[in-house]
Amino acid sequence: MYIYLDESYNLKDRNKKQFISINGFMTTNVSVIRKRWLQERKLFANKKRRIHANDSHFNLLRQKAVEIVKTHQIYLISVFQDIQSIPCQHNQKYFLKNKLNFEKIYTDLCKHLLFSLNLDEYKKVVITIDNRKHRAGIIGKKEFRGAVEKELKIMYPDVIFEKPRMVPSSSDVLLELADFVSNI
Repeated sequence: MYIYLDESYNLKDRNKKQFISINGFMTTNVSVIRKRWLQERKLFANKKRRIHANDSHFNLLRQKAVEIVKTHQIYLISVFQDIQSIPCQHNQKYFLKNKLNFEKIYTDLCKHLLFSLNLDEYKKVVITIDNRKHRAGIIGKKEFRGAVEKELKIMYPDVIFEKPRMVPSSSDVLLELADFVSNI
């Protein structure tokens, strides 16, 4: 099983709902989906402009992403946290000095999402997560990866997990597709 994850969030615009979400898909049919996505994105590939789901220039490609998700064996996965619903005064776990601890919420959301999946039926699982800047830099990235790995070993002792790959969405086209899934 292959899992591709991307995050989406709004922490600044108070006129809209403030949230953190982790979204993506899982599939066993990686080669067919990769081939189809490469074919669809070929018309939009341009050295001057990076393909990104937030860019309105790629609205047509967003529709192609929906078609791929609908026509292939892809399972959409998502977890969502509304920031306003976390009580600040009683929850020192997610707030430090009344500031949101994004890293802790992101790590716990990721673990929650992975544990809600039924991965026991698979012998091997490969997880690819969109690389993002961690507040604590490389150490923060290693701590995140270590926390997820540790919990996966406890939750799914009979499943072989490759170390979660954390790469930029521009370096893996299926992570790019996960970006479109996350923004849809």
